[in-house]
Amino acid sequence: MRSKRSIFLLVMGALCLLGALGLTGYNVWDEQRASRSVVESAEQLSTVIRPKAESDQLLLPQEQAVMPTVPLDGNNYIGVLEIPTLGLSLPILDECTDSLLKVAPCRYAGNLYDGLIIAGHNYVSHFKKLSQLAPGDAVRFTDVDGNVWEYTVTTTEIISGYDVEGMEEGDWDLTLFTCTYGGQDRVTVRCTMEIM
Repeated sequence: MRSKRSIFLLVMGALCLLGALGLTGYNVWDEQRASRSVVESAEQLSTVIRPKAESDQLLLPQEQAVMPTVPLDGNNYIGVLEIPTLGLSLPILDECTDSLLKVAPCRYAGNLYDGLIIAGHNYVSHFKKLSQLAPGDAVRFTDVDGNVWEYTVTTTEIISGYDVEGMEEGDWDLTLFTCTYGGQDRVTVRCTMEIM
């Protein structure tokens, strides 16, 4: 009786270990796939979007019903987000869905005129290191028309994953967010536009 129980526990333990190894393998593969996806999309967008000369640059974002987009590989992009402190250059998708978040960070709400909110997965190649940003760090967004918008990080906060109003409230020019490690909360970075 005791030996059957021991064998059962050993088999169950081995299955748990195999499951954990399989999950770890999938996560490593998914992280590498996401990294390749953003690098390829950012490179392709850099050939399509050319930053405007300073003399042609808009001074302030203009009110717009819909943000202009560029189609690429069946998806629509609104521009490229650069975070020099983290060494990131990320294409930003126009819509936000679970499947699109696996491709690249997405516009969650708003626009350049009334406060842009961008969501990204907790991948190393996406927004995993957002919590490392500090007040004063620079963030740059180049829209598909070639306008370059400069921002400064103002604050970083943790917001409950269920607090949609908390994510959208405030008069922030740019908000970036991602899930915390456990997925319950959101690391949220608030930025202010630098007017040239």
